[in-house]
Order: sequence, then C-alpha cells, then structure tokens
Amino acid sequence: MTFQKLLLGVRFFTALSLVAWVSVLLLVDPDVAGVVGVALFLGTMFSFLTGTFTLILVGLARRFLGEASASASFHVLFRQGFILSAYLVSLLGLSRFGILSWWNAALGLAAVLLIEFTVRRVSARTS
Repeated sequence: MTFQKLLLGVRFFTALSLVAWVSVLLLVDPDVAGVVGVALFLGTMFSFLTGTFTLILVGLARRFLGEASASASFHVLFRQGFILSAYLVSLLGLSRFGILSWWNAALGLAAVLLIEFTVRRVSARTS
C-alpha cells in the first residue's frame, strides 16, 4: 500500500469518525443515556482525535522532514496520535465524573511521556 493510499484511508476514517461524533453530540443526551451515552461520546471522540492528530503529525513531518521520512515513520506518528488522543479523552472522562484535578492531568502527562519513551527505547533495541 502506498503512503498516499494510507493517508487517504486515514482521512476517510477521520471524516467518518467526525460524522459519528457529531451525530452522538447532537442526538444523544448524556443525562438520559447515562454511562452508555458518555462511552459513545468519548469513543467517537477518541477515534476522531486519533485520526486528526495522526494527520496533523504526518503533515508536520512532511513539511519539516520530507515525504520519505514521513512515510517511513508513519507508524510512530500514528502511535503518538493514538497516545495523545487517549490522554485527552481520559482527561475529559475524569472531568465528566468530577475527579479531574491538576495533579491528575500532570500524572497523566507523565504516564504518556513514559509510555512513549519506553516504546522508543524498546523499538531501538530490537532494530
């Protein structure tokens, strides 16, 4: 699969996720739907943010590193987009349930950085 076809697939997935997220946002009342409504909202938002962050990171890599480098590091950029969206969605979930504070956000950011640095270190050892 070429890099352009892969990006086209990510764009399609992101657009589909945006439609699903806006549908949930407009059609589901979280007070009536309860935990299921919140899970639908956060799940669709997670998929939309993953695609959006991946596309942003790929765009930045293409601009500053070039097409070949961006295509070679697509899996890294996707992983980083996934981790960033998981962090933001977890912050929204904590906020929704009223247990978000600054130190929770700071610990979450530290966990995100530790996960990324650990994955980079492990992948550097295997290659």
